[in-house]
Amino acid sequence: MNPIHEMNEKKKLIITTALKLFSAKGSAATSMQEIAEICGMSKGSLYLIFKSKEELEDSTMEYCLFTLIDELSQIEHEADLTPRERSHKQIETLLGHVSELKEFLRVQMQSMMMNDEPHRKEKCNPQHKDLEILTLHGFKDKLEDMYGPEIEPYTIDLILLIQGLFLSYVKIWFTEMPSLTVSKMAANMLQMIDYAAYGLLDQRPAPLILLEDWPAWSSDPNTDSTVMRHPIHIIKQMQDIAGSDLPAGQTKNDVLETIAILRQEMMEFTPRRAILLGMMHNLESVSAIKPLHSELKHSLDAKYSRFIQADSSHI
Repeated sequence: MNPIHEMNEKKKLIITTALKLFSAKGSAATSMQEIAEICGMSKGSLYLIFKSKEELEDSTMEYCLFTLIDELSQIEHEADLTPRERSHKQIETLLGHVSELKEFLRVQMQSMMMNDEPHRKEKCNPQHKDLEILTLHGFKDKLEDMYGPEIEPYTIDLILLIQGLFLSYVKIWFTEMPSLTVSKMAANMLQMIDYAAYGLLDQRPAPLILLEDWPAWSSDPNTDSTVMRHPIHIIKQMQDIAGSDLPAGQTKNDVLETIAILRQEMMEFTPRRAILLGMMHNLESVSAIKPLHSELKHSLDAKYSRFIQADSSHI
């Protein structure tokens, strides 16, 4: 779930205040005392909520991230746009956020580059891992909407290309060419993606990295039996089994449609309880996927218990 939707008003006030100050003058030039005064509280009260300035900076970054996710998700559901138009609007939205937070992001990017690898691993948030998985699945679907299912083998190659393009554009924008506009960069980036995608489809080279070899796509390699798979992995396996094992007919079509709806809902960053319950109930009697149905129930109970706990016995 999106953590900003569960955030209390006092914490949100502190984070939004810090964000404004960090964006205007940078985090180094902003003191906790200044943030506390603007929020109308003592410095001691502030430290009861955030134990350090670093923790507040991390929370501010997370707030920015999930606010952006909400906006991108809303664009994804604008039915009057073509897949390419949605992608263009989402790139513009992303770059717009980067522009608003330029000074804050500049410091954060420098800090990330300076941190050593053990420190980065130590700060790794399991929720961010879930986000990476959801983003990867969403990106794959977006590529297939734009270029067709034949683009699937090149999903990771294109992700790496887009990451490189984006970081390069932002670096030049921040340091050497502040006159670049969001609209121009978004159009150019999408055009470069088009060139790469159509070139790959035309030439059909061997992918550098196969999708199934990418850590975020494959199942968790941890062999501890207490570690559960992410719901997206389970749903994908349910879809594969239903597609291959169920006899052709209306029942198979209904099952595949139900799984598709369930998968789409799980791709949301605020999945709706009623949809999850309803789709899970519809799949309850499908014997071919019964073990996976049980595994998915436990995974949903564990990962989204606060969201579905009111009626989890019926999933």
